[in-house]
Amino acid sequence: MRADPHSHADLEQGRVTHLSWVLTVDFEARCLHGEARLSLAEAASGPLTLDTRSLHIHAVTDADGRPLPFDLGTADPILGAPLTVHRDHPVGELVLRYRTATDASALLWLEAAQTASGRPFLLTQCQAIHARSIVPLQDTPRARITYDAAITVPGEMVPVMSAAPGARDGDTWRFDMPQPIPPYLLALAVGDLVPRDLGPRTRVFAEPSVADAAAWEFADVERMLAAAEDLFGPYRWDRYDAVVLPGAFPLGGMENPRMTFLTPTLIAGDRSLVNVLAHELAHSWTGNLVTNADNEHFWLNEGWTVYAERRILEALEGTEVAHQSAALARVRLEEQIARRHDAGQRTALTYDQAGLDPDAEFCLVPYEKGFLLLAAIEQAVGRPRFDRFTRAYIERFAFQSITTGDFLAFLAEQLPDHGVDLDPWLYEDGLPPSAPRFPVPRLDALGSAARDLPGTDPATWPRPQRVAETLYFLSQLPLLDGPTALALAEHIGLRGTRNAELRSAWLSLAIRAGVVEEAELEAFVGSVGRTKLLAPIVRALVASGRRDRAQDLRQRYASRWHVSTRQALATA
Repeated sequence: MRADPHSHADLEQGRVTHLSWVLTVDFEARCLHGEARLSLAEAASGPLTLDTRSLHIHAVTDADGRPLPFDLGTADPILGAPLTVHRDHPVGELVLRYRTATDASALLWLEAAQTASGRPFLLTQCQAIHARSIVPLQDTPRARITYDAAITVPGEMVPVMSAAPGARDGDTWRFDMPQPIPPYLLALAVGDLVPRDLGPRTRVFAEPSVADAAAWEFADVERMLAAAEDLFGPYRWDRYDAVVLPGAFPLGGMENPRMTFLTPTLIAGDRSLVNVLAHELAHSWTGNLVTNADNEHFWLNEGWTVYAERRILEALEGTEVAHQSAALARVRLEEQIARRHDAGQRTALTYDQAGLDPDAEFCLVPYEKGFLLLAAIEQAVGRPRFDRFTRAYIERFAFQSITTGDFLAFLAEQLPDHGVDLDPWLYEDGLPPSAPRFPVPRLDALGSAARDLPGTDPATWPRPQRVAETLYFLSQLPLLDGPTALALAEHIGLRGTRNAELRSAWLSLAIRAGVVEEAELEAFVGSVGRTKLLAPIVRALVASGRRDRAQDLRQRYASRWHVSTRQALATA
């Protein structure tokens, strides 16, 4: 019986528990040549169905090399093709030889012109269901696995993985992940990478010209790690390293254990965007340690992690900073809910996703509506009790993949008197009227000034002090004419900023005001693959009657973007 609507796997046929992975990275052919040795919880006969997407399967054998018949089913446009292996005798280990397609959805092959070092680069992005495009396996978070890997890369290239590095033999590098992880956390990056140590348990990798700036930007990660342990218990993954990838990476960060993937757009030169690193670090407890069973329960990963991220920020930078983050996110959440409502898409925290593409369902709702639900429960029972609940929750479900039902049962056991009406949060669209708010007087004043700005004396315009303040201020502006937009950009220092979030916000404002410089727009869109930064620009072009320009940018740069970015921008 299939338990995950986004997987062909039937875990009653047997459960894969370990992957021993041998890969050769072929930059010229843009493919991985692989051997996957899958160990099962117990030997069994009968069919075993695995997930694949556009994989070329050469052979399947048992551990002794005896061939096993297999057939590749019809490919589903969302799920890929089921690979069914027929075991006519008890089999406890399968060996599959294969290669990936040149357009494997998890892989981004970057040309030399797209990197800081001027050398090719490979990176993976397996969340939510793209692992099946690089290895045949049960691609569902319900099937957690340990893994080891031997990766052969060209000459001077350096690979990093979501695993502990081991011995190197020439061009072959070895890795080991002894803790069980969901398959979407399989991760590999290969390029011209150098390390910089940040602390006794922390290190950052980056291309040589970026490495020192990355080390300075993320220097506080050890302090973040200590703060997180104080809040949520011991760190269970040994080391916390990160790699700064080229700009084509589609996300702010990806929480791959032992090796967080980060976008270079976080390197602002002033540590103003390191909250993203706090978010990815928080996933070490909420998401990686306690994982959603499938995408229908994604809020358990992201709602919890936003809550944990803001607790870390509060511990390090104070309550006002955490509340500013929540207030700005609330604006973006309400905009996202309105857009999804207009598109006929759900905004409940959990709903039937059979037949829906997880990439199309990816949005801010599970992050911020999930955070607000947890904040509502915290407010109802008080922080001391909720803190005890949080640590008990993490301990109870460590290294497990759970459903909303599991969460609810534990909540009823631990906090039976919480008094929060959960149904509107979990099963209904929109935000409950009682959703918590986090008033920040300074933001309230900035919002009021922004809404009243047209026609006022520029000498009276405020100057926001923090990035979150500036972004909130910009979010509250009405449509500005060109001269006012340019004067405002000069007044608050938007032009020429190194901060990628502010650059995205400025370009969106300039497009709507009709004063965007096309060369600046082209340079930004052509060098950034982060969906969060590109989507507002595409939406601004469409809203300004420049749909053809938006389409032109999508067509010319699509090959540089991950499939999830292409899909998000197609409907932006």
